[in-house]
Amino acid sequence: MPSQIIGYYTARKEKLLKDFDRTSVLIKASLVTRYGQEFANILQREVRQEYEKLIPEIPYIKGSRARALNTFLLITAQELAAYKAMKKHGKPPGEAWELCHEALRFRLAEVPQWKRWLLSRFMFSRLVRKIMARRARQKQKVRFGDFEIEYLIGEGGEFDFGVNYLRCGNYAFAKRHGGEEFAPYICMSDIALSEAMGWGLIRTETLADGCPLCDFRFKKGAATQISSKTPEVQEAIERIRKKEAEQGAAADG
Repeated sequence: MPSQIIGYYTARKEKLLKDFDRTSVLIKASLVTRYGQEFANILQREVRQEYEKLIPEIPYIKGSRARALNTFLLITAQELAAYKAMKKHGKPPGEAWELCHEALRFRLAEVPQWKRWLLSRFMFSRLVRKIMARRARQKQKVRFGDFEIEYLIGEGGEFDFGVNYLRCGNYAFAKRHGGEEFAPYICMSDIALSEAMGWGLIRTETLADGCPLCDFRFKKGAATQISSKTPEVQEAIERIRKKEAEQGAAADG
């Protein structure tokens, strides 16, 4: 099992904070429009402070196969920091996640289109499909720190390949640091990731929603289809989708 290190990011704190600050710049205008200059400044400062406190506690998993999981854990820590800061001001979890979703959209838009295309192409390449099929046949269940994953290969064309998360490090991290009620929202960050990176992700269950596993199913060229079993989270998804559709229609008009 690839080992997990706590404290790995302590020496890398300044770099992580610089990355965070770049995201803050991207979302600043939106925060000012929503809350006004004064509260936007307070919120950005307090989210940064919460993130700085979390950095030494973010798990780091050794090995190249855990690279994506480490990225997801960093995103989780930033979103948990936003939730904590918003909660201090009486803001509900859904509102905190709406800001996190928007910030992630901005960040992903900074990734060049050609790079996203290459990553998607590799993900659904013959090589990756072959690797996933071998792991599925071997019925591998692999532990990566607080994650436990099993692999599946699609049958009947519903999906190309998939993974079941039997344990989730993001959920474990959120629970350890006072964000259990926010955890189902954090899972929905995969909406922005799938749409930007061409994952074609279909998912109906998550551990954070109280389900026995997280059912990730990937299909090349498919539309992202992610839902939540938690009513408040599903309402937030539908609210944001409606808002984004209206913004898209206005831009086209």
